[in-house]
Amino acid sequence: MAKNFLDLDIFNPFDFDRDFYKFNRIEKDMNPYSIKQTDEGIILIHNVLGINKEDLKISTKRENHTNLIIIEGKTKDEVTGREYSINSRFSVDDNVDLKSAKPPMKNGLLYISIKYKEAKESKENILAIE
Repeated sequence: MAKNFLDLDIFNPFDFDRDFYKFNRIEKDMNPYSIKQTDEGIILIHNVLGINKEDLKISTKRENHTNLIIIEGKTKDEVTGREYSINSRFSVDDNVDLKSAKPPMKNGLLYISIKYKEAKESKENILAIE
């Protein structure tokens, strides 16, 4: 069987086996995050592959009556000279305690654990009719 001239080694000195390749990670470029709910709170898992820990900034703020988690960062790769960056923003319910957020990073993933606030018992408030 004749080979396509593009398959010759002179045009493709580095052959990547696409049929063998599999990247088994939910948090990829087009869907860079996932959320896991636990009894204690939520864990936001975000792909930050290529970003140095020192170059990441994670902040929380309240804007337009909405709690936000903001992830920002930019790193220039020393080998390739390419710049990797991230800008993500998530809105979260009022029932989470943003001050409890803990963001460890491991294997190119950022894990932001946020605890639920303790539920306050609501007291019945009876209004006097005028």
